[in-house]
Amino acid sequence: MVPRRIALLKPEFGVTGGFEGVADWIETTLRRDGHEVERLSVGVDALPHRPFGLPVPDHVWHRAPEYFRYLASVEAFERLDTRRYDAVVSTQPPSFATPHPRHLSLFFHHHRIFYDLEEPYLAAGFSPDPELHRRAAAKVRALDRPRLDAVRWFLAGSEPVRARLARWNGIDRVGLFHAGPAPGLDVGEPVPAAERTGPVLCVGRLEFPKRPELFVQAMHLAHASPRGRRGVLAGDGGRMAWVRAVDERFGRADTDPADVRAEELWCTTGWDAPPVGVPRPSPVEIAGRVDDDRLTQLYREAPCVVAPAYEEDYGLTAVEAMRFGAPVVVCRDGGGLAGIVHDGVDGLVVAPDGPSIAEAVDRICSDVELREHLSRGAVATAATYTWRRAADQLRTGLDRLFD
Repeated sequence: MVPRRIALLKPEFGVTGGFEGVADWIETTLRRDGHEVERLSVGVDALPHRPFGLPVPDHVWHRAPEYFRYLASVEAFERLDTRRYDAVVSTQPPSFATPHPRHLSLFFHHHRIFYDLEEPYLAAGFSPDPELHRRAAAKVRALDRPRLDAVRWFLAGSEPVRARLARWNGIDRVGLFHAGPAPGLDVGEPVPAAERTGPVLCVGRLEFPKRPELFVQAMHLAHASPRGRRGVLAGDGGRMAWVRAVDERFGRADTDPADVRAEELWCTTGWDAPPVGVPRPSPVEIAGRVDDDRLTQLYREAPCVVAPAYEEDYGLTAVEAMRFGAPVVVCRDGGGLAGIVHDGVDGLVVAPDGPSIAEAVDRICSDVELREHLSRGAVATAATYTWRRAADQLRTGLDRLFD
């Protein structure tokens, strides 16, 4: 392998999530392969309110902050001087806007509220002016089009992401990059399925459209069954107050969780969450962010893991859970999650609503033979998602730049 000078391009949003770990792994892997790597970052929140030299008054900026911030980010990446590098590897949008003749984009998603999430985003009420948002989305897509066209090769994070590039941009020069499991969790030997008698687990950020509300609804329904299932929701985020309010609502005697539509729970901003009063007994522990030791314990004891997100880009939680031998329940509209989980093999794929999730949880928890079958399948599926394979996919993508 010929050593190259490579720029790794990444926007910084001031948060630490799963992709930050992936970016660190990419940098480390390229260095181990002998390349000289420099990370070029853009602090998105610190950008001046002057996209493309046009001053935007604060009152205008705050009417459409996602739009104007995106414009400023595009300009910032476009202005990066990458002439000294043999190649660039871009990551989250809009780092693909950086011009370079040998440009590899590790593409996990567009800025989705201007693409495939536009209508759910508006239906949830995030924009006070839907028509303004639609016009902004059209301008973002027009802005992105020539910059995406200039990218030499793409590695999509999943088949649904590859399909989005084809649908929205007509791009077919796309390979796949499947990230491996998150580091830091001590998997050890999977616990036998018959001994996995802890709470049902859901792991993820409490954000739109991860749909943690459907897990809360499902566990209230499952707890009402004679077997009294319990669950743990691990993760934090901007919808914490809303999720707690949903949990309290289902704990009241005057509310039947089965009568509440899924869209009423998740397709909303969550901004108007009512205050939670005196804590009530609940079948769901809303644990917030947990450390690796607690998360490892939860994975090892869970009879199954629920991953209810809508149109997920990839589905690292499912891979993580299956490494521990936990079957995974996902929704039919789960995007990358529904591509990872095979119904009846390593988990169950169900309709996107609380009652369907509750029924799947009860099936797995009450049938030891099914749980054992799915657990074996989960371990086998997880074994195919390795960082070694991801490294080979990354190297193949880089080779495309120099063909």
